[in-house]
Amino acid sequence: MQRPEIVEFEITTACNYSCRHCYCNAGKKSRYELTTQEAKKVIKDLVDAGVKIIDIVGGEPFLRPDLEDIILYGRSLGARMMINTNGSLATWERVKKLKEIDKEILIGVSLDGHIASLHEFVRGKNTFQRTMEGLMNFLKAGFEVTILHVINARNYSYFENMVLFAKKLGVNLYVDRFVPVGRGELYKDELLPTRKMIKYVQSIIDKYRNDVVFYVEENIKGGLCTAGRTHASILVDGTVVPCGHFRFDKEFYMGNIKNKSFGELWKSYDSEILIKDCKECLFFNKCYGGCRAFAYKINKKIDPIFCLVGDQNV
Repeated sequence: MQRPEIVEFEITTACNYSCRHCYCNAGKKSRYELTTQEAKKVIKDLVDAGVKIIDIVGGEPFLRPDLEDIILYGRSLGARMMINTNGSLATWERVKKLKEIDKEILIGVSLDGHIASLHEFVRGKNTFQRTMEGLMNFLKAGFEVTILHVINARNYSYFENMVLFAKKLGVNLYVDRFVPVGRGELYKDELLPTRKMIKYVQSIIDKYRNDVVFYVEENIKGGLCTAGRTHASILVDGTVVPCGHFRFDKEFYMGNIKNKSFGELWKSYDSEILIKDCKECLFFNKCYGGCRAFAYKINKKIDPIFCLVGDQNV
């Protein structure tokens, strides 16, 4: 069993944005949200399991008043931590406080385009400037910042501009693909990318791979998905899934951290269940089944972005 490299911990579904692609329908605080002490227990659990990076996600993590308390606890255990944020609540005062607590914490800021029109198509009016102000505060404080960029049908053609924007800012660039989960199901006709779009994104990454530090998901670059292999997500109620995109698919649940330790759930999970529809295919060792969540969410057994067999098997 491989060591868990990165585990996302969804500490809230509360959010001050209402993004079109949001996989958890963020907005209101969940009544199942873990308490401060429960959240700390999860952090301890993840440290004990040898998780390399604990990624604090939401919703919007900065809406939790105990965020700094949770981070401080993780730091006291020697945890390597990251926060995924929309940046809008990252005031200079809050960023300075975070720097005092954990100067090594990694920062991911969600940005859907290098200009307001692209970003705000997904996240709503007047969000671009607020996000950029937060991002610049993180940079001013000396944090290592990564732009979190989700490729969709609306923004893909501007990806080179996004790369140059990241290069100019001196930040890393994480690249993911839109998967129609949660609120995203309502907007899939507008946002769903095609194989041609993803190939274009791949070509731009190849072009600039020596100029920008990229973190690219397998649903963009290809290869065997890390879900349940080196990656997992803990949902707001403690449910553990191999990937956050499977949050509504109980057949793929790993269990709940309230009932068993993360280490137990991790060791007992058989990630082969995710590739059951593709593993016997003659082309599996070339496409590795693509993004299984994407395939299931468009009601197919295959991921058309990567499948080498094509629609004939659907």
